[in-house]
Amino acid sequence: MSAAPQGATLSRERVALAALAFLDSHGLDGLSMRRLARELGVGTMTLYHYFPSKRDLLDAVVEIAFRGEGLPPLEGPWRDRLRSLSLAGRAALSRHPSLVEIRARQPILQADALQFGEVGLGILEAAGFEREEAVKAFRLLFTYTLGFAILSPEAAEKEARDSARAALAALPPQFYPRLTEVVDEAAEAMAGDVVFDYGLERILDGLEASLATAT
Repeated sequence: MSAAPQGATLSRERVALAALAFLDSHGLDGLSMRRLARELGVGTMTLYHYFPSKRDLLDAVVEIAFRGEGLPPLEGPWRDRLRSLSLAGRAALSRHPSLVEIRARQPILQADALQFGEVGLGILEAAGFEREEAVKAFRLLFTYTLGFAILSPEAAEKEARDSARAALAALPPQFYPRLTEVVDEAAEAMAGDVVFDYGLERILDGLEASLATAT
């Protein structure tokens, strides 16, 4: 019988929660088993008792992050329900920006994370989309939401706008006449709820038109 590991009061859940908090503060590149062990006040080998590899730890982080993400009430027509679902997905990614970094490097296929897909497909199929079309439509919504979180993170909204404004304002107008005329508009389009909603509504417009054509 093997001896209890150092830090026996730990558990997989506690380690995963600590890793999630660490990732949200320091980013994925800053995480190592050694640094996390130091945060928890245990030896590095103690963590390997709970997670054989960093990949196993990241899978648990994703699972525990989405476990607490209850879906909002999804009411009204299918379009309203899809909108609410997409907003909930974006909110989850905003609360835990580390999830965006993890997804950029490996698939997120944990059961709790896949609840969004299960619900989204149900909404689309109930609306009248054929199964194959529903899968593609949900994939479109997912990639838009994830892509927006990657390119326009809420935490860096002001920085993104300021950087865009400075870069465009510095362009020579004789070579970039259009961009130099829309400096403020382009900077505002870098991030924010209004911009996300604009893109989401255009996607929903397209899906609604596709459904009308099919029926």
